[in-house]
Amino acid sequence: MIDSEGYRPNVGIILCNEEGRLFWAKRIGQRSWQFPQGGIQRDESPEQAMFRELAEEVGLRPEHVQVIGCTKGWLRYRLPKRLIRRGGKSTCIGQKQIWFLLRMLGGEEAVRLDLSERPEFDHWRWVDYWYPLRAVVPFKRHVYWRALYELAPLLFSDRPPLRRAPRDSKLPETVVSRPSPSPSARSRLPEPARQPATVVKHVVVLPLRRVEIGQHPVITRMVVSARRLGGLEATPTMPALEPSPVVMSSPDEVCSPHPTALRPHRMFRR
Repeated sequence: MIDSEGYRPNVGIILCNEEGRLFWAKRIGQRSWQFPQGGIQRDESPEQAMFRELAEEVGLRPEHVQVIGCTKGWLRYRLPKRLIRRGGKSTCIGQKQIWFLLRMLGGEEAVRLDLSERPEFDHWRWVDYWYPLRAVVPFKRHVYWRALYELAPLLFSDRPPLRRAPRDSKLPETVVSRPSPSPSARSRLPEPARQPATVVKHVVVLPLRRVEIGQHPVITRMVVSARRLGGLEATPTMPALEPSPVVMSSPDEVCSPHPTALRPHRMFRR
């Protein structure tokens, strides 16, 4: 089922445990990881599709989870050109999704990845809330950020985690702000929570390396000649040097003048 714009209706599932960590699954036979997701059939609602996909891909039934909330509208992402399949009646250019936030009830033994005839995943683990933004494929990163950003206040009502929008996102770099506690709640907070400690960043200053500078033969002879003439006022003007080719065969020759360039300075000798 594809809409008039070329997007297939879909549901995404963000499953968390009691610690607020998220269910992160590896696609079978691949190296990519993602949240569980799946298409919405013509005769079912987004919530019905969510429970069906949860049972098929993760093995959990409605009594194993608690529905915390869902996104208010469709979140869209486009597929890369290499993944778009053309030739049918209608071409799917991407997905439009309703994302659900669930809390897992009971133990982890209820998770089964092999109940479906065509399993979607072969491994899973718990990850930090914002970790999927770094690990998901790039073309899904934007919609992942929008889903996590919108649902974060439902999971972290007292202290939502902070996270900026991904750099390749078209949305402004907005963070989930932490709500200010009421005066009564602020009075019950411990002192460190009321006034967070200032973080001092220590800067390591490395000592300067001493560099030995050798004497330049031309400049040395000029200074000696100037001193013999009686001071800087008697320093003769250095004549212009004739251009001469320089053959660079070693680093030492790059730093030293060509021997032919020393001849015009013999006038300073006595």
